[in-house]
Amino acid sequence: MVVKVSDVESSAPIIVSLRLLKGGDFEGSYKALGVSERDISRDEFLYRMRKFEEGVDLFMSGQNARSVEPMREAIPLVEVANDKEAKFLLPTLANFAEGASLLFKGDAHGAVEFFSLSAEEVKKFSFFIPGLEKFLLSFEAAAEVAVAKTFINTGDIARAEISFGKVYERHKALLSKLQKDDPKDLLGFVEVYATRLENSLLLMRVDIEALDFESLEQRVEFSKSDSLELNSFLCQSPDSQVKDAAEILIILFGVFEIFSRVGKKVASEREPLDEFGIRELMSIDGNLFEAKQKANNAGERGAMFLYTINQLWRLKKNFLNMGKVQKRDFGRLSGLIALVALIIQMIVANMTINPDGYLAIFVFFGGLVVSLIAGFGFEALRFKPLIVLYSEAVGKSVGKGD
Repeated sequence: MVVKVSDVESSAPIIVSLRLLKGGDFEGSYKALGVSERDISRDEFLYRMRKFEEGVDLFMSGQNARSVEPMREAIPLVEVANDKEAKFLLPTLANFAEGASLLFKGDAHGAVEFFSLSAEEVKKFSFFIPGLEKFLLSFEAAAEVAVAKTFINTGDIARAEISFGKVYERHKALLSKLQKDDPKDLLGFVEVYATRLENSLLLMRVDIEALDFESLEQRVEFSKSDSLELNSFLCQSPDSQVKDAAEILIILFGVFEIFSRVGKKVASEREPLDEFGIRELMSIDGNLFEAKQKANNAGERGAMFLYTINQLWRLKKNFLNMGKVQKRDFGRLSGLIALVALIIQMIVANMTINPDGYLAIFVFFGGLVVSLIAGFGFEALRFKPLIVLYSEAVGKSVGKGD
């Protein structure tokens, strides 16, 4: 269940004003904000307050795109009010929501400007309004994430990794200010570990595209603790679109974990899939189906995952095909080599000794054994009964000759 802004225990004037308004106390609501009907009519006051509640509730539930317009509609109200905190927070939240919305749509370049503005505004007001350090660190981290994604979009992975490093440092500072036993900080912990895991998954996708499975293994190992921490905080979180989106990250991390093992074997080491590898890849279907269901339920936060989910499903299918093809190709190639070797030996035999009768049969089987060894190498041991039979025949022939 998502907490409504009107239910939040706060002494902030605009929250007090909203609570009084919902109780039918217009005069008390006006007074809490330090305004009168000369400043703003009742109808407009009621309209702007409703927009404030709607926008902030949407923002708190993770519906960033939908929250932008109502929050901007409420800004004229706080501009005439005496609530200094609301004058800062509402435009800042609207900027952050618009930046997040653009980021979820893939417009990292457009998101950078809104996140940067939010961070700058926090810096200006944090001196006058205590307790905004968490906002500042959160906005700065989001701005760096947007910058990193612009580098990824242009293929500059080295600079993207530098930006992600800055995000990690901002999050480290933010975690030092969050309290695990404070319910109000729960969303902050989810944000930190979900963002860390998402950043790692972006770079894991780059690793797979480059078939760099050593780097993929390292990233998976590095991100395991973030996945575990995120899962522990999600267990304490109420159902919401934010929770669904974060759970998608954990599911996708598990898929990349499988790819880091199976993909290396199939794509890098060129080995056929064994039974365990096939079972692991087949298990991915259920995971990706669950991730897709959650993505459909997570609104704009989930939409950004659909492309990755579809690509991972295609990768799983291709890894299965590669594992099967390698084994089949080896057999075909080996058989072809054996056939060619046998034909060459028969041609040479006919040109030199021109065998007939028992000798022709003896030469044919001898050529067949040598050809199998030439074609299959160590794998020719699968034809051991034939080789043993021929060896015994050679021994008897030699014995008769003696």
